[in-house]
Amino acid sequence: MSGLDRGSGPRRDDRKSGLRRDDRGVSETIGFVLVFELIATTIAVTFTVGLGGLEDARLAERDNNVERAFDVLHDNVNDLSRDGAPSRSTELRLGGGSLTTDASSRLIIESSTNRELENVSAAVVYRGAGDTEIRYEYGAVIRTDGGGSVMIREPDLLFGDRTVFGFVDLRPRGDATAGGERTVLVRTTLADDRSVSNAGESANLTFEGSTVDAWERYFEDRRDGRGSEVIDGIDRTGDELVVTLNADERVAVHRTTVVVRFSD
Repeated sequence: MSGLDRGSGPRRDDRKSGLRRDDRGVSETIGFVLVFELIATTIAVTFTVGLGGLEDARLAERDNNVERAFDVLHDNVNDLSRDGAPSRSTELRLGGGSLTTDASSRLIIESSTNRELENVSAAVVYRGAGDTEIRYEYGAVIRTDGGGSVMIREPDLLFGDRTVFGFVDLRPRGDATAGGERTVLVRTTLADDRSVSNAGESANLTFEGSTVDAWERYFEDRRDGRGSEVIDGIDRTGDELVVTLNADERVAVHRTTVVVRFSD
């Protein structure tokens, strides 16, 4: 009987081998499904997150390139205001942004007798991705991101035996708006009315607009360094900044009128 018992039915080892063969088949199927899901998830994340990140990086680099072009614009206009060059042209690739002239900011310069010397309101403004805005106004380049402004290039304010505040009065001509993927040529031409005005005992510079925080920091830095003997007061209320210059009848205002045009 014991011999018959041993010979009847599959051996225990055979049953275990069959189970192992079944386990391998199930494991291969599950592994294939898991790998497929991993690949699909990776592709989905790449398209939803990766491409969005690449697009953000592209837009940020585009705005940085425009900022560098505004650096060139700043230097070119200085050639007009300082050296009397007749004209300069600056190439600017929009890359989907927009370029315009803007009158939302304002500068008023008054002498110590409250006689208004200048009232200037023009600026060249680029609007890019999100809240990014780059402006050339009154001889300075200012960039705004998320509500805060920082001055990239400074205006002509010279301290010495005589304090000279040199600013550029921009006057747009023709179509003062451009947009799309095009490359725009910003043409700046020197007008005939360059002038220097003596401000008397002091001069008040009143800035109005969204970039007064950048102007406030600029003058605060000057008051802490060279210029401390000239800058008497810096008073900001909301979007208005009043700066008082006092140099014992040695304050002068150098004004340069520049005509600006956009062309292809």
